[in-house]
Amino acid sequence: MKKLIIAFITTTLVSACGWHLRGSSGVALDINSVFVTAEDSYGSLVSSLKQSLASNQVESAAKASDAQYSVVLSNEKQDRRTVSVGNNAFAAEYELTLSVDYVIQDSAGNIISAKSTASSFRAYDFDRDAVVAKNEEERLILSEMRNSVVQQILRRLRFVSQAEAVKPAVTTEQAEPETDGKAAS
Repeated sequence: MKKLIIAFITTTLVSACGWHLRGSSGVALDINSVFVTAEDSYGSLVSSLKQSLASNQVESAAKASDAQYSVVLSNEKQDRRTVSVGNNAFAAEYELTLSVDYVIQDSAGNIISAKSTASSFRAYDFDRDAVVAKNEEERLILSEMRNSVVQQILRRLRFVSQAEAVKPAVTTEQAEPETDGKAAS
């Protein structure tokens, strides 16, 4: 019984401080469905984006006309460059770059968020004596970078959806006639 109480108190304290599992999305979306398209529609970035949408209870639509919003990904670039060289003239550090251009459209195909670029940069040390380990590290870093890019896109999507939700309310308020407080006779 004592262990159960300690576990309960620990869980309560950890959740109260805002701690959450790594990789969990902190972006709350108030969207029903999103259509995602890209040059490589089965690529890892598209898969990560769809998975993040699903974890936010957003349906991934099969057609753009069935979705509330469409995210069009293009020009995905992944690059690795040498940042520093050791005294043996071999690469000692690499920088990884991942970027993608994207546009957000409404259900009618109108662009509601102009072309933007989401990108992530990371550097890591390279050791020629541990090539397999460093290749695995690079793979993990790329996965984290992909998640970072996805979170950037989701934040923009949330911002756009909130702006679109406010827009109809503003136009209806503007459509109401102004009165000076006197009743018409």
